Amino acid sequence: MDAEMYADAIEYELLTQAIYRNILVREGVSTANVKHNVSIVGRSGVEHQVDVYWEFKQAGITHRVLIECKNYASNLTLEKARNFFALIHDIGNCVGIMVTKTGYQSGAAAFCKHYGLVLKLLRKPTEVDWRGRIKEIHINMVPRVPVSNKTHPIVCKLYLRPSSEEQEVRLTNASSQNPDLVHATPSMRFLDKDGQPITDELKWWIPRQLNVLEHEDGGPYKQPVGLTEHYTFADLGNGTELVQVIGVVIEYYVETLPSHQVVIDATETVSAILKDFQSGEWEYVHRAS
Repeated sequence: MDAEMYADAIEYELLTQAIYRNILVREGVSTANVKHNVSIVGRSGVEHQVDVYWEFKQAGITHRVLIECKNYASNLTLEKARNFFALIHDIGNCVGIMVTKTGYQSGAAAFCKHYGLVLKLLRKPTEVDWRGRIKEIHINMVPRVPVSNKTHPIVCKLYLRPSSEEQEVRLTNASSQNPDLVHATPSMRFLDKDGQPITDELKWWIPRQLNVLEHEDGGPYKQPVGLTEHYTFADLGNGTELVQVIGVVIEYYVETLPSHQVVIDATETVSAILKDFQSGEWEYVHRAS
C-alpha cells in the first residue's frame, strides 16, 4: 500500500470513528469511548488489530463492538468477510461490523448474514441514494428592509428617566436649552449602570427591532421599544453622567428590494452517508465541515 492509499485508509477509519461516536451520543450512550486502531488479544493468544472499537456497560452487561473498515473501490470479497469472522470468533463476546464504500459480493453478504456480521456502507451519496429524498431546495427571497438614506433617514428618539429629583431638574433645564440633548448616532451603544456597553452599535441594533414584514413599502412607521437597565451618557450641566433610557421610538420607512433565488444543494453539504447494506436505509448523514 503506497503512502496516499494508506493516508486515505486512515482517514476513512477516522471518519467511521467520528460517525459512530456521534451516533452513540445521539442515542444516549455517551459513556462509550469509541477508539481507533486498537490491539486486542484473542482467546488463541494472537493479537488482533481493530480499526474502530468501543465498549460500554448496560444493565451490568458489557457490550463490545468491533468495526473493520475497508476503503475499497470494489465490492468486498468473501475472503475478507471470512477473515473478519475469524477475528470476531477469536476475540469472542462481541459484535462485528464491516464498513466499506462500494458494497459486498453476494457470497460475502450471505456469509455475514448467516453469522450475524453487520454490513454497512459509508460513502458519498450517489444519485440512487437521493431517490425519494430532497436534494435541492430553491428559495425565492423578496427582501423587505428599512430605508436609511438622506431623504428618509432612520430616526431614533430616546426617552430618559432621571434617577433623582436633582437630576430631573438638571435634565429638564438641559433639554430646554438643547432639545437634541442625546443624539442617537449610528455608533452609539446602550450601557449598563456601570457605564459598560450592553448592546451592539445602534446601526446594528435598530434593524433587529423593526417589524418591516408587517408593513407595505413607504412610511413613516413608528416602532416603540421598551428598555430596562439601559443607560447613556449625557451632559446635564455638570459634565457627562449616566442617565437611564427607558425606551426609544424608531421612525423609519420600508422598501422592497428585487427578489433573488437561493439554491441549497445537499450534495454540497453532505460529505458522506452511513447506510445499512441490507435495508438500504440511511442511518447517519455526515456534513462537510
